[in-house]
Amino acid sequence: HPYELMICDYEAGKLCRVDKRGKIIWEHRPEGRVWDFVLTDDNNVIYPMRTNTMEVRCIDSKENVVWSWPYAEDYKEIVNITKHQSQLILSGQMPPQAVHMKLDGTIQRRLPIPARYKSYHGQLGNVYALSNNRYLAQLWGEGTALEVDENGQEVWRYQVPKEGTGPYPAGTAQDVLRLDNGNTLLACGTQARLLEVDRAGKIVWKLTASDHPELNFTNACGLQKLTDGSLLVTNFLRGNTGRGAHAFILSREKEITWTFTDHRNFTAASQVWAIDTSRYSSSGPN
Repeated sequence: HPYELMICDYEAGKLCRVDKRGKIIWEHRPEGRVWDFVLTDDNNVIYPMRTNTMEVRCIDSKENVVWSWPYAEDYKEIVNITKHQSQLILSGQMPPQAVHMKLDGTIQRRLPIPARYKSYHGQLGNVYALSNNRYLAQLWGEGTALEVDENGQEVWRYQVPKEGTGPYPAGTAQDVLRLDNGNTLLACGTQARLLEVDRAGKIVWKLTASDHPELNFTNACGLQKLTDGSLLVTNFLRGNTGRGAHAFILSREKEITWTFTDHRNFTAASQVWAIDTSRYSSSGPN
């Protein structure tokens, strides 16, 4: 491979670092269920996990705990975490808040997000810092991309349209990404498709499972913009272990240029992240 990877295997309950030869060079099995992570510039890994106390934990490359935040008294659940420069943004659920945190675990502020989903699980997903003090949030339960200002006031909202016979809208938005052209890319989860929409809510491009059946594209889960303008997409193979690609790269022209498949070592990866900082963005996983 032209770069190393960090992978969260949700089904196997492990975090792994894979070198350019495809060999696992680091593995960590957290005490609780883990879905998402952030890799820092000094190779610490920060992740939320489900335990009795519900916890966000930071460990070093030797698996030593650097710091831990038990959050059960503040939030019902935290599933997602993103990194912007030297700051973390954690997605608090019930209440729905974007928790701004330093890399040492110090909470800086809590930004309310106007999420409408009544169940705590899926109330608020990934939250990304944009320019002009705005934020782009992924609302799993509402199947929605939501942009808010610095006070948490809604600026723009797009709900993924219904398609197929599966559950709706829950699960139809697993990740969001603001593109350089101002459009928004949505990983539409269980709909197994990607949608690029403009500010007016018009779909200007899409990719579906039927476009590339060899991928076994079953759950569009994670998005990473690489520095060459291409996109790394995570394909969550939960319930489809053993066939298809765990991740693939789309070029600027949205052609598939590379796939990652390793069913010997991985089952269902909820996050595949390129970490070769000599060629790709080091802004941290979604």
